[in-house]
Amino acid sequence: MADEGYERLLPRSRRRAAGVYYTPEVLAREVVAETLAPLLATCAWRTDGSPMLRLLDPACGTGRFLAAAADLLADEAVRRGHEREAARRAILLRVVVGVERDPDAANHARALGGEVRVGEALAGGVIEEGAWDAVVGNPPWVRSVRLKQTDPVLWRELRGALAATSYGEWDLYAAFLERALTWARPGGEIGLVVPSRWLTAKNGAPLRERLAALRAVRRIVDFGAAQLFAGATTYSALVYLTRAGTDRVRVVRRGREGEVSQATLGRAPWVLAIGDEARLLARLTNGTRPLGELARVAKGAGTNADGVFLLEPAAADGLECCVPCLRGRDVQPFRTVDARVALLPYERGRWLTPDELAQRAPRALAHLLAHREQLEQRERGRFRGDTLFRWGRPQNLAWLLDPTPKLVLPDAARGGRAALDDRGRLVIDTAYAVRPTGDVPIGLLLAVLNSPVVAAWLRATGVPLRGDYFRMKTAYLASLPVPDPATAAARAVASDALAVDPDDPAACRALGERTAALYGVSCDELDAAARC
Repeated sequence: MADEGYERLLPRSRRRAAGVYYTPEVLAREVVAETLAPLLATCAWRTDGSPMLRLLDPACGTGRFLAAAADLLADEAVRRGHEREAARRAILLRVVVGVERDPDAANHARALGGEVRVGEALAGGVIEEGAWDAVVGNPPWVRSVRLKQTDPVLWRELRGALAATSYGEWDLYAAFLERALTWARPGGEIGLVVPSRWLTAKNGAPLRERLAALRAVRRIVDFGAAQLFAGATTYSALVYLTRAGTDRVRVVRRGREGEVSQATLGRAPWVLAIGDEARLLARLTNGTRPLGELARVAKGAGTNADGVFLLEPAAADGLECCVPCLRGRDVQPFRTVDARVALLPYERGRWLTPDELAQRAPRALAHLLAHREQLEQRERGRFRGDTLFRWGRPQNLAWLLDPTPKLVLPDAARGGRAALDDRGRLVIDTAYAVRPTGDVPIGLLLAVLNSPVVAAWLRATGVPLRGDYFRMKTAYLASLPVPDPATAAARAVASDALAVDPDDPAACRALGERTAALYGVSCDELDAAARC
């Protein structure tokens, strides 16, 4: 058994820096059993009770997956007439191999009795290519921005070298997913515990495209919002790949199991709906167009210091450079609550220097200087010097401040929740803005984004959060189906959405029913799907 004492004593800061989330034993056993099942059906066995297989854990920690593999194979050896402990020793010596970059963890894993190599699995020369029947494990989860700080050599070596590391802010676990296919032999099997976000996130597009092209995905177990790791909020999945290729992908979600065609998977976010959920999605998308084709969806601007830049109106009285703003919490169905103003030291999207602020906005400058220490500490001092008063993420400023009507919705919600903004208020990064790009009535989008369609759609296609929340981000919203705006029924819904009384629940529900009817479904059906 793996050394739990070492795992408990490892400081939380060190775990976070290394992306270490030690796997519960029951989960390790499940991954090993599923990965080995196709191989055990055909492999030969030695006289000492060990199968003629080679199993690799490329980030083995203290050896939890190695122990699970040794136990499972020893149980199989007993069924074949071998003495269990002798067979287990032979399995540890001849079958399982671990790689671990932390020498202390590797020493604990070696106590199991097998081979454990110290090194970085993703670096050359540590693992033989195409030599392994099975690859299992829980690779480190480390975002590239953190890896650049903690291991710049590995970051430079990996950046752009793989599909998984070629776009946006990638993650180390994705590199393990891709590299596992080169470590496994033809016909080999892979089972890894990874975050579920790569299934839909924008930065996962190249990896999704590569795995789909190889027909490599055999099975996915999506745990949704269920929490698997003590002391960390994570959204996890089990991903099983095969070098044999397959046309069907087995999917397990929310206790249900089914299949999707490998042909439906590609670069776009993967929709893994099965059964009744898949049938509902087919109805919702029939005769509709994705929101991303009809509108621009943009995340709000971020300060990295909301306590400094976002102020109560009374506290901002007399300060220059202040504009009305909307956060996610300020958005209610069909209306907003003005709760803050934003101190925005920018002009036409360009940040103002301290000298310019001294001339044009001395009171705003004094306020910012009073919080110098907090502003300098952002992102490890990235904004020291003349850039001290910049916002952390000033994206889309001109577009967000444009007085052309837009819709605002929170970045996380339990269902549809959107409001109309026709005053050019700045959207903060806890919210998203949506503005039609053509002749689509904004009222129709307002009705859709406040309807039960949103919860049903995001439950089927997005990544759920704890507390029955869903992330309302561009990757998920862009695919949201919108009914044909040219029909008389859609035009009527669009008009009524702009006039509905948000304080009248019956009127809002009636509008929701009419919006659902545009898709050929009822609110009751959508509510039931969202609760499943």
